[in-house]
Amino acid sequence: MRRRRGPRQGRGVTQRSPPAFSIPVTREEDRFACAAEGAHIARWAGLSERAQHELAIAIAELVSNAVRHGGGGSISIRAIRDDTQTGGGRWGVEVIVRDSGPGLDPKLALLEDVGPKSDRGPSSSNSARLTPRMPGQGLGVGLGAVHRLMSSVIIRSSPGISTEIIAVKWK
Repeated sequence: MRRRRGPRQGRGVTQRSPPAFSIPVTREEDRFACAAEGAHIARWAGLSERAQHELAIAIAELVSNAVRHGGGGSISIRAIRDDTQTGGGRWGVEVIVRDSGPGLDPKLALLEDVGPKSDRGPSSSNSARLTPRMPGQGLGVGLGAVHRLMSSVIIRSSPGISTEIIAVKWK
Protein backbone atom coordinates (compact mmCIF):
# COMPACT_ATOMS: atom_id res chain seq x y z
CA MET A 1 0.00 0.00 0.00
CA ARG A 2 1.32 3.42 -0.91
CA ARG A 3 1.85 5.80 2.00
CA ARG A 4 0.57 9.34 1.56
CA ARG A 5 1.71 12.55 3.17
CA GLY A 6 -0.65 14.26 5.57
CA PRO A 7 -2.10 17.72 5.30
CA ARG A 8 0.60 19.28 7.48
CA GLN A 9 3.60 17.39 6.13
CA GLY A 10 5.86 18.45 3.31
CA ARG A 11 6.46 21.99 2.10
CA GLY A 12 3.00 23.50 2.35
CA VAL A 13 1.52 20.96 -0.06
CA THR A 14 -1.83 19.59 1.02
CA GLN A 15 -2.75 16.05 -0.02
CA ARG A 16 -6.01 16.21 -1.98
CA SER A 17 -7.32 12.72 -1.30
CA PRO A 18 -7.15 11.49 2.29
CA PRO A 19 -5.96 7.92 2.83
CA ALA A 20 -8.48 5.13 3.24
CA PHE A 21 -8.26 1.46 4.14
CA SER A 22 -10.90 -1.23 3.72
CA ILE A 23 -10.65 -5.03 4.10
CA PRO A 24 -12.69 -8.02 5.17
CA VAL A 25 -11.92 -9.22 8.71
CA THR A 26 -12.13 -12.95 9.29
CA ARG A 27 -9.43 -13.76 11.86
CA GLU A 28 -8.55 -12.39 15.30
CA GLU A 29 -5.09 -11.55 13.95
CA ASP A 30 -6.63 -9.05 11.51
CA ARG A 31 -6.98 -6.62 14.41
CA PHE A 32 -3.23 -5.93 14.42
CA ALA A 33 -3.01 -4.87 10.76
CA CYS A 34 -6.21 -2.83 11.05
CA ALA A 35 -5.01 -1.06 14.21
CA ALA A 36 -1.65 -0.25 12.60
CA GLU A 37 -3.30 1.14 9.47
CA GLY A 38 -5.72 3.17 11.60
CA ALA A 39 -2.80 4.69 13.52
CA HIS A 40 -1.11 5.53 10.21
CA ILE A 41 -4.23 7.31 8.95
CA ALA A 42 -4.56 9.14 12.29
CA ARG A 43 -0.95 10.31 11.99
CA TRP A 44 -1.72 11.54 8.45
CA ALA A 45 -4.72 13.47 9.82
CA GLY A 46 -2.53 15.13 12.46
CA LEU A 47 -3.96 13.41 15.55
CA SER A 48 -1.73 13.38 18.62
CA GLU A 49 0.32 10.31 19.48
CA ARG A 50 -2.07 9.58 22.35
CA ALA A 51 -5.09 9.84 20.04
CA GLN A 52 -3.36 7.49 17.57
CA HIS A 53 -2.90 4.89 20.33
CA GLU A 54 -6.48 5.29 21.54
CA LEU A 55 -7.75 4.83 17.99
CA ALA A 56 -5.61 1.71 17.51
CA ILE A 57 -6.99 0.17 20.73
CA ALA A 58 -10.59 0.92 19.68
CA ILE A 59 -10.03 -0.54 16.20
CA ALA A 60 -8.50 -3.71 17.64
CA GLU A 61 -11.51 -4.15 19.93
CA LEU A 62 -14.05 -3.54 17.16
CA VAL A 63 -12.35 -6.02 14.80
CA SER A 64 -12.03 -8.59 17.57
CA ASN A 65 -15.76 -8.24 18.36
CA ALA A 66 -16.72 -8.55 14.68
CA VAL A 67 -14.76 -11.78 14.38
CA ARG A 68 -15.66 -13.28 17.78
CA HIS A 69 -19.33 -12.35 18.00
CA GLY A 70 -20.26 -11.62 14.39
CA GLY A 71 -18.40 -14.40 12.57
CA GLY A 72 -16.31 -11.85 10.66
CA GLY A 73 -17.18 -8.83 8.63
CA SER A 74 -15.47 -5.80 7.16
CA ILE A 75 -13.74 -2.62 8.27
CA SER A 76 -13.29 0.72 6.54
CA ILE A 77 -11.00 3.40 7.95
CA ARG A 78 -10.59 6.85 6.44
CA ALA A 79 -9.44 10.36 7.28
CA ILE A 80 -12.32 12.83 7.34
CA ARG A 81 -12.54 16.59 7.60
CA ASP A 82 -15.20 18.59 9.41
CA ASP A 83 -15.35 21.93 7.62
CA THR A 84 -18.17 23.21 9.82
CA GLN A 85 -15.63 24.16 12.50
CA THR A 86 -14.31 27.73 12.50
CA GLY A 87 -10.70 28.20 11.53
CA GLY A 88 -10.70 25.94 8.49
CA GLY A 89 -12.08 22.72 9.92
CA ARG A 90 -10.61 19.80 11.76
CA TRP A 91 -9.38 16.37 10.77
CA GLY A 92 -10.43 13.06 12.23
CA VAL A 93 -10.60 9.36 11.48
CA GLU A 94 -13.82 7.46 10.78
CA VAL A 95 -13.98 3.71 11.41
CA ILE A 96 -16.90 1.62 10.13
CA VAL A 97 -17.11 -2.03 11.17
CA ARG A 98 -19.85 -4.30 9.85
CA ASP A 99 -20.57 -7.93 10.68
CA SER A 100 -23.30 -10.41 9.90
CA GLY A 101 -23.63 -11.83 13.41
CA PRO A 102 -26.65 -12.10 15.68
CA GLY A 103 -26.89 -8.35 16.29
CA LEU A 104 -27.19 -6.49 19.58
CA ASP A 105 -30.07 -5.91 21.96
CA PRO A 106 -32.24 -3.23 20.28
CA LYS A 107 -32.03 -0.96 23.35
CA LEU A 108 -28.23 -1.00 23.17
CA ALA A 109 -28.22 -0.49 19.42
CA LEU A 110 -29.92 2.90 19.85
CA LEU A 111 -26.86 4.43 21.51
CA GLU A 112 -25.58 7.32 19.40
CA ASP A 113 -22.93 10.00 19.64
CA VAL A 114 -21.54 8.78 22.92
CA GLY A 115 -18.05 9.93 23.78
CA PRO A 116 -16.02 12.42 25.77
CA LYS A 117 -18.09 15.58 26.06
CA SER A 118 -15.28 17.87 24.92
CA ASP A 119 -14.83 16.00 21.61
CA ARG A 120 -18.45 15.26 20.84
CA GLY A 121 -20.00 17.11 17.96
CA PRO A 122 -23.68 17.98 17.76
CA SER A 123 -25.71 15.02 18.93
CA SER A 124 -29.27 14.09 18.25
CA SER A 125 -31.84 14.85 20.91
CA ASN A 126 -32.72 11.17 21.33
CA SER A 127 -29.14 10.11 22.08
CA ALA A 128 -28.77 7.78 25.02
CA ARG A 129 -25.93 8.02 27.51
CA LEU A 130 -23.74 5.00 28.15
CA THR A 131 -24.12 3.68 31.69
CA PRO A 132 -21.38 1.63 33.37
CA ARG A 133 -21.97 -2.11 32.97
CA MET A 134 -20.35 -5.28 34.16
CA PRO A 135 -19.41 -8.09 31.73
CA GLY A 136 -22.52 -9.95 30.61
CA GLN A 137 -24.82 -6.92 31.02
CA GLY A 138 -25.18 -5.85 27.41
CA LEU A 139 -22.33 -3.76 26.06
CA GLY A 140 -19.21 -5.58 27.19
CA VAL A 141 -16.19 -4.01 28.77
CA GLY A 142 -14.46 -3.84 25.36
CA LEU A 143 -17.24 -1.98 23.55
CA GLY A 144 -17.60 0.31 26.56
CA ALA A 145 -13.90 1.12 26.18
CA VAL A 146 -14.48 1.98 22.52
CA HIS A 147 -17.11 4.51 23.64
CA ARG A 148 -14.65 6.09 26.07
CA LEU A 149 -11.73 6.19 23.59
CA MET A 150 -13.56 7.59 20.57
CA SER A 151 -15.16 11.02 20.06
CA SER A 152 -18.44 9.52 18.88
CA VAL A 153 -19.88 6.06 18.36
CA ILE A 154 -23.06 5.08 16.54
CA ILE A 155 -24.34 1.51 16.70
CA ARG A 156 -26.87 0.23 14.19
CA SER A 157 -27.99 -3.32 14.75
CA SER A 158 -30.74 -5.60 13.54
CA PRO A 159 -31.04 -8.61 15.85
CA GLY A 160 -30.48 -11.79 13.89
CA ILE A 161 -29.15 -9.89 10.86
CA SER A 162 -26.11 -7.66 11.43
CA THR A 163 -24.37 -4.89 13.34
CA GLU A 164 -22.69 -1.75 12.02
CA ILE A 165 -20.59 0.46 14.27
CA ILE A 166 -19.44 3.88 13.11
CA ALA A 167 -16.81 5.43 15.37
CA VAL A 168 -15.02 8.76 14.88
CA LYS A 169 -11.92 10.15 16.57
CA TRP A 170 -11.41 13.91 16.10
CA LYS A 171 -8.17 15.83 16.37
